[in-house]
Amino acid sequence: LGNIALYAGLYTYLKPRSEINTWVGAVVGAIPPMMGWSAATGGTILDVEALLLGGTLYLWQMPHFFALSYMHRMDYARGGFQMVPVTEMNSVHNRDETVGVETGSGTGNYDRTAQLIVRYTWYLSTIPVLSTLTNVTSTMFCLEGFVLNGYALYVAHQFHKERTNAKARQVFLTSLWYLPSFLMLFLLHSKTWDQKNNEDNMLRETITKYLQSIREQGRQLCLHETAIVHHHQQQSGSGGGGEKVPVSSASSSSACPVTIANQQTNQVAEKTLKAAAAAAATTAAHQQLVSHTQKKRFLCEHHQQQSGSGGGGEKVPVSSA
Repeated sequence: LGNIALYAGLYTYLKPRSEINTWVGAVVGAIPPMMGWSAATGGTILDVEALLLGGTLYLWQMPHFFALSYMHRMDYARGGFQMVPVTEMNSVHNRDETVGVETGSGTGNYDRTAQLIVRYTWYLSTIPVLSTLTNVTSTMFCLEGFVLNGYALYVAHQFHKERTNAKARQVFLTSLWYLPSFLMLFLLHSKTWDQKNNEDNMLRETITKYLQSIREQGRQLCLHETAIVHHHQQQSGSGGGGEKVPVSSASSSSACPVTIANQQTNQVAEKTLKAAAAAAATTAAHQQLVSHTQKKRFLCEHHQQQSGSGGGGEKVPVSSA
């Protein structure tokens, strides 16, 4: 309710009055993932994981929305909305805030818009490092984050060099696939998610199984795991034999997080198979007992029929057979 009030109240009020509405709107967008994480894990919005997710959404919205407002700065100006590119457009062309016609290409202007896009993209690049340092995610998330954020920084600097709608659109389109990729990697390499208890939450258990399946597929392509296995083979190869060293022999501190997740998956599968085998053995024993009891009853009835022909109709115990 507070977030709805913030959006419908302060944010909506500021849109035609001050460009600070973008920063207020980013707070509104950052709160839902924090609520979602706390609901899924049973924690609070003040947990480190929730704060990292909220910070990610807050920072991501800046290059995303500055690029969007730059592309549609004319429309925002006509509508009377105070956005950073609109403010810069009016100051560059010495126009009144209500004028919606811009002359010139605008190349070489909009310094503040370009600087904000680059600055917040740099801020966003620190999240994988922070999540690794706080032991929320594995080291692999930090390494993959370098690749992900490297491209985001590239397109941001391209817009800074050439401030055109085409470059702004590239920044905007990058932000569209960046966020789901980032969040999926965050969840995939999360350490705290696997530490939570899933027994009383079917949804979390389903998500965890799905993540373990993805990790198993990723393990087959993991260069980090290959390097670790090769390293341990070289260390053990000095003793001769050249035997292949399993990944499980690597220490937890150096093993690939995806590999560790695969080992956990194998352990769960092994426990499941043992439980299934025990259930099958119990069922077979029960069926054998039922069959043996039925056989006893048949023999008893057969002897009763044989002895009944002599009269008396006495019941013959099974032990007399």
